[in-house]
Parts: sequence; C-alpha cells; structure tokens
Amino acid sequence: MANASLSTVISIRPTDNLFCFYSAVGHDKSSLNLTTKSYKSRLFDDGFFDELSGCLREYAAANPSYTGKAANITVLVPNHCVTTDCFNMPGVSRTKYANLLNVTCESRYSNLKDLKINKFITAQNKQFTTVSISMIRQKLMQSIYTVCSTNNMFADVITFEGNASVNGAIALHNRLKNDSFVLLDVKENRSSISYVVKGTTLGCFDLPFGWSMLDSEKLVSENMLFDHSVAELAVLNAKEKAKAKALTLSGGDAAELAEQMVADMEANGEEVDESDEAFFDNPAMRARQLQQIKTLPKKMPRILPKWMQRPIPEDEDGILYENFRIFEKWVLEFIRCNPKLTAIAQPNTVYVNMPDRYSSVFAYLNSAENGNSVKFASLGIEREKEIITSNLELYGGLFSGIYNQKNNF
Repeated sequence: MANASLSTVISIRPTDNLFCFYSAVGHDKSSLNLTTKSYKSRLFDDGFFDELSGCLREYAAANPSYTGKAANITVLVPNHCVTTDCFNMPGVSRTKYANLLNVTCESRYSNLKDLKINKFITAQNKQFTTVSISMIRQKLMQSIYTVCSTNNMFADVITFEGNASVNGAIALHNRLKNDSFVLLDVKENRSSISYVVKGTTLGCFDLPFGWSMLDSEKLVSENMLFDHSVAELAVLNAKEKAKAKALTLSGGDAAELAEQMVADMEANGEEVDESDEAFFDNPAMRARQLQQIKTLPKKMPRILPKWMQRPIPEDEDGILYENFRIFEKWVLEFIRCNPKLTAIAQPNTVYVNMPDRYSSVFAYLNSAENGNSVKFASLGIEREKEIITSNLELYGGLFSGIYNQKNNF
C-alpha cells in the first residue's frame, strides 16, 4: 500500500502528559505503529498548543509523503472535554420538532453559543421523544483544527476517548454494532466506563486507577487509590485565602499587622484570647485567623465496622476478586445513577478489556451468590496484539468514520 492511505489517530493524555500518534496503512493491523511525545505545558493553554504544533511538525517530517490532501487525522480529546446529556420532549410533528428542540436546548444550556452540539434521537413513541446530545466547546474545537491545519494535517474528526474505545470494541466484534452494553476499558493506571445503546455511546466516566492495583498480593483499600477529600480541602483553603486577601488595610497587609498587634499585646503582658469573637472584630485579627490553613491527617486505609467486613480470602484468585470488586462497584454504581440511560435501554452485559491473566475474576463475578443483574464478561480480544488491546481507544479512532459517527465533531 502507498503511504497516501496512512491513517493517524492523535490522542491527548493529560494523566501521562503525552501526545500519542497511532497510525496504520488503511486498517491493516500489521502496519500499526505507536509513537508518544511528552509535553510540559498546562492542558489547552497557549504553550500546550505550541508544543502540540512542534510534535505535529516532527511527525510530518518522519512521514515525508504525508501530504495535507492525503491526511486522515482523528483527534481524541479526554472524556472530560465532552459533555453528554439526554432529555425527553413531548411528541410533536416533524415540522415542529426542530424548533422545539432548539428552544429546549436554549433553556437548558445558558452558554449554548459557546458549544458545538450533536443532537440525535435515541427513543421515540407517540407520547415523547428522547433526545441525546454530546457537546464540546467551540473554542477548543477550533484551536485543535487550527493547530492541525497550520501543520498541513487536517483533522477530519474530533471525538472523545470513551467513544473511540467503543469503536474499537465494535471493530473487533461486529456483533456489538447494534447492541446495548457497558464497556469497561482497564489500562495500567486508569480506566474508563462507556454506556452504549444500540451501538452509540451515550455516556462515559473515568476512574483514576487501573489493573496495576490488581497485581497486589494484599487487599487494596479504595480510599488509598484516590480521595475526594483532598479536592474538597483544596477548595476550602482557596476560599479561606481569598477571604483573608479581601480583608486588607490601607498602608499594609492585615495579616502582618495582626501578627504585630498580638506580639505587642503579649509583650505588654496582656492576655490574647483568640477564641473571643470580639477580639476578631478587628479586620486585621480576622485575617490572621483566616490564614490558618487546614491540613489533612496522614492518609490511612479505611477500616469498616466488623459487621460490614467480608471474609479475608486466603488464595490468590480470592484476593484478585476482592480487589476487582472496586471496579465492579463503580460500574454498577454508574449504571444505577443514570436512570435516564437505563430508561432508554438496560444493558445486559458489561464487557471488560484487561490483560488475560485476570480472567479468573469472571467466574466470581457471575456466580449465583453474587446476584448481579448484569453479566460481566471479557471483551474477548486477548489474541490480538498488545498494541491493540492496550490502546483500544487509539485503535477505535481509526474507525471513527465508520462507527459512532453521531459523537464526531
């Protein structure tokens, strides 16, 4: 095959600070190639796009016959860059449908003019119509198109990683093309959950941990993998710093002045009672109080009450299953917390993409005593090359013009 049929998927991975270039001649698996480039800038600021532009130039130089006219570029953005939603509208005639849809979107999204929105019907009857949408910021989309075209590489498609992972699953198992299911794509240090209805991705969710924690020989505590309280504390401290900054006096900083006032009082033998509310009527004193930054105690594994604890397994498979139950919990919670999606179609199977060495967990997951309403099964691509199984979203990006086109921008 000529180089003119080269297809490339460019993925942005902020968790690893990487640009990934995944290419193939047509859909030939033997020609797959993966190249990564690191970046240092903050995500989507000016420096970020300058670094991306430099990486694009390097990639084009490494493929000298890669001309703009022959380029077939798909750009994958992180899942959090795209918002998905669904809502019901009353059943109306086709002539009134478009106007009602526009009015509904205007009332739901105040920044509608800043968004590029894909709208498509996912369910319909005489009483109502269920509309699903996917949205991305116009500014981000235009910035990506601009940096690609500047380097003579024209992006045909922009989509999100969760959608591309579903494309990869469908490309490897065409029977899933019109099926409703949940896809759990487990990578080494991160994972994603995608909700699919009749072959179309309607929602996704990221998890900040992957199969590396399944290699543990001991039970893993979920709160040691990540902790929302750290984010809550950061917000709390930011608010307190902002309040302290607002309480400044002309001629000097209030906090510094408060320190001097306290020092003078102590030097004169006066008692300083910081619990006295009247003491802090003075703005300087109040600022000093607000500058006391809260800190988290040392992170420790969560210990449940004895009656809530499960028996500790003694064999390796048992420990593996207990650790995988963290994934299981998040998948089932994702399904339970999205009644709008389950109302459209209830998934019967959760397909899991992870290394084959963990396949023993499926016997536990689907046992009678587990009682799950959905079945967990391997995606069944273990025989494929690692460049495919470990990069399902990149491989699926090659099929963005074939599957799941409703989520393309």
